[in-house]
Amino acid sequence: MKGVIFWTLWQRRWSIVWWAAGLTAFIFINMVFYPSFRDQSTEFEKTFAQIPDTAKALLSDTGDFLSPVGYLSSQIFYLMMPMLLGILAISAGASLIGREEKEGTIELLLARPLSRTKLLAAKATTGAAIVIAIGIVGTMVTTVMAKAVDLAVPFGAVMLAGLAATALALSFGAVAFMISVLGSLGRAASIGVSTVVALGGYILVSLAGTVSWLAWPAKAFPFYYYHPGEILEGTYHWSNMLFILVLAVVCGVVSWLAFRRRDIGV
Repeated sequence: MKGVIFWTLWQRRWSIVWWAAGLTAFIFINMVFYPSFRDQSTEFEKTFAQIPDTAKALLSDTGDFLSPVGYLSSQIFYLMMPMLLGILAISAGASLIGREEKEGTIELLLARPLSRTKLLAAKATTGAAIVIAIGIVGTMVTTVMAKAVDLAVPFGAVMLAGLAATALALSFGAVAFMISVLGSLGRAASIGVSTVVALGGYILVSLAGTVSWLAWPAKAFPFYYYHPGEILEGTYHWSNMLFILVLAVVCGVVSWLAFRRRDIGV
């Protein structure tokens, strides 16, 4: 099992490096402009006041773009970090088993003294480790940049927001992994369904505050239970995170049950 984990990580080593570098660059670019926003807050407030509420809802969960918490939430944690991590998680989840099956190498793995359960666990562990590692990089870079630009948000709050964004992305990846393991639907369906869960959930949840009838269907998506602004302010109810964690666990169990019983294509 360890051999499969290390081999998969080795195969994806350059992808991991580029993802870490890319996320670091995105965060740096967004954070480095905070002093300008802060020093010209009066002018920016007039500009933001002209933006429709619907557009504001798509950019931030606080409605505030200029306070330390509002800036950090709108620029990093509400959309940019969870969606970038989500893209990584979805692409990994869709390919960890699907790629091996498409290339015909899964039979070679199963020919080793390794059960299907251990193979599945190894692949899932590898995918989770990659997403968590990139999430840690993003969180640490955000923490360093917040200190560098004198953005007054507690260190612990930033770390917790990064943890929540990573957990949200893992739930997207778990959906992609489950669909790919089901077999006949294929990698495209895996990416499609999980993208709907991620991007569709973001849109529905963001608009639910201004379009009342969207409030009920929005509750079916993990993004509904993710509130980075509240996490940064220290008012988040962590029981909300149970939905995200349970979704990931359920997807894992379904993947295990399906993979044990299905025929492997080559």
